[in-house]
Amino acid sequence: MKRQDNGFIMLFLGATLLPNFSSFLYSWAINGSDFKPNWILWVTLSLTILLIIFGILTLLEKTILLANLLILLGYSVFQSWMLWQNQFEPWIKNGELGLIDYSRLITLLVALIGIAYLFIKTPEKPAVIATDWQKKWRWAGVFFAILGLGVSITLAVIVLSGEEFFFTTPFDAYLGIGIAFFFLLATIFGFRKPNAFITAPLLGLSFNFLTEYLWLEQLLRKIGSQIGSQIGQDENTIVALKLIIGTLGIFASVFLIIATQKKKFEA
Repeated sequence: MKRQDNGFIMLFLGATLLPNFSSFLYSWAINGSDFKPNWILWVTLSLTILLIIFGILTLLEKTILLANLLILLGYSVFQSWMLWQNQFEPWIKNGELGLIDYSRLITLLVALIGIAYLFIKTPEKPAVIATDWQKKWRWAGVFFAILGLGVSITLAVIVLSGEEFFFTTPFDAYLGIGIAFFFLLATIFGFRKPNAFITAPLLGLSFNFLTEYLWLEQLLRKIGSQIGSQIGQDENTIVALKLIIGTLGIFASVFLIIATQKKKFEA
């Protein structure tokens, strides 16, 4: 695998942890000395910083693959342990599978693929001269980025203007503003030259929104009958908007990634 691809994976994985990282800092700021961080939070914090920094350095071709290997191994061990503690061990003990954490499952697979590709040498494919075929993918990516920008701002406005929610907190609005920033970058740079520094974080954050929706949807199916009266229309709208944001972000990222390829991609 080329260094660029490895850097993209690391930056993507770092972006998927950014909401956890931000939640840690948000809770610390709100609760002050009453907030007691545990080792899981510190590991999450460390992995987020390492993945983002070394992902960027790798994209700039200023790092060594051994460092990437160690970081991806550490990430994989941590995610495996979390899945065992929260998913598989309770499943074995209770004989019933609880809520599925799609985020950890999929990102663990991505990290393992990244590790495997470090040891696989792939021949360089002959490039073709870039033509207007890239333009349609660039415009498609920008189109979805513009839609995502509008929906993200809408989510933030609903959360900040609403009253009390059952699941939703003001932090969800800040996440909406955060991904709106990357949608804006994708819109601006997508017209000219999209790159991994924009598409990888956007894809990671969009993935996080999508898997959070899947988590909430499972939770609502499980306990919805008990708390149905406590969930208002605005909160149902927020849950739906997370699905829309995640989907739009993934489409925007994938289309802009295709637009950066030298090899022609036929739809």
